[in-house]
Amino acid sequence: DDADGHRRREGEEHFAAEGRTPKGRKARRAIFAATRDLVVARGLEFTSLEAVANAAGLSQAALRHHFPTREELLTTFFFAATRWFRGQVTGLLTAGDTPARDQLERCIAWHLEYMEHVDTTFWLEASAYSIRHLQPRQTRDGFYRWLLNHYARLIGEVQPALRAKETRQRAYMLLTLVLGAWI
Repeated sequence: DDADGHRRREGEEHFAAEGRTPKGRKARRAIFAATRDLVVARGLEFTSLEAVANAAGLSQAALRHHFPTREELLTTFFFAATRWFRGQVTGLLTAGDTPARDQLERCIAWHLEYMEHVDTTFWLEASAYSIRHLQPRQTRDGFYRWLLNHYARLIGEVQPALRAKETRQRAYMLLTLVLGAWI
């Protein structure tokens, strides 16, 4: 599917952007693609540095130049995916010239459309990783707080008569709806 390929390329570019040279960015793109493919095909348990290096067409030394440990690779990988996702949602929730209701509706529609196309195995592995590791969990939780605050702000704009507590409650309901759809 063309939309899936576009998302994969965006994720690879986001991950690769931290490479300091064209060669480094090319290697990081290959590492990203290999990591994603291995996580989906074999699961996190069997995604080793050796397997990633082989799948990326790199030596282990070249891979370790970018990521000395498996944990650093996986943390960076999932952090990049979360950052990309947040960037997509940011564009939807901060469009100043778009009415608040439309921003909310576009964000929810984007979430649902994205969910239809993301690989379930990848999503489950990413969720499991973020639950078990502090830094990714903090990144995920920070994203949810950020999203909740934006939802509350927009709900307050749509229904200005609501008190702050009520907008926050509705924002939690909306976040729960989105997360429930993921599950």
